[in-house]
Amino acid sequence: MEPKRGYHHGDLRNALLVATTELVRERGARGFSVSEAARRAGVSTSAPYRHFSDRDAMLAAAALLGFQALEERFADLTDDATLADRAAAIAVSYLRFAREDPARFETMFASGIDKERHGDLVRQAVVVQDLLNAALRPFLGEADVVSRAAQLWSLAHGVATLSLEGRLQHVVDADQVEAVAENAARAWAAGQS
Repeated sequence: MEPKRGYHHGDLRNALLVATTELVRERGARGFSVSEAARRAGVSTSAPYRHFSDRDAMLAAAALLGFQALEERFADLTDDATLADRAAAIAVSYLRFAREDPARFETMFASGIDKERHGDLVRQAVVVQDLLNAALRPFLGEADVVSRAAQLWSLAHGVATLSLEGRLQHVVDADQVEAVAENAARAWAAGQS
């Protein structure tokens, strides 16, 4: 008799990550559940645990993909002539990244993941921060570049978050949000001299 073979999904891990992103898009990160992701992927509710230890691990894996995409976005930040131009490019690029896929952005930043439990996620976030530091270093030098880059990231993140939450609509039209990010980054740059 031939031994019974287990069910083979194909690429279950990626199917679960797609389902995770879809669910976050529909219900938000807090509305995400492993069992619903399993149903969407067409597998039993226990199948995800072959790849992920828990709900946080699934969200962390999806967030990791987001940080990898952000790394790609920030990989070419080298063509600007001034700090103000570079800062504006970073802020606008970050805003566009957030607006392209709000679910990905939410998974990366607002999902409640304990990032300290997921070293690969922390390491990838550091890679992104290092790219930001490197992009600003020619204009700022080595001293305080880390804290100054963190300031710019915080500023860009604030504009992106306010935009995604619809909290800027009473202040500016939707098509002016990029100008808000750009002008805020230029004001930040002016204060760095």
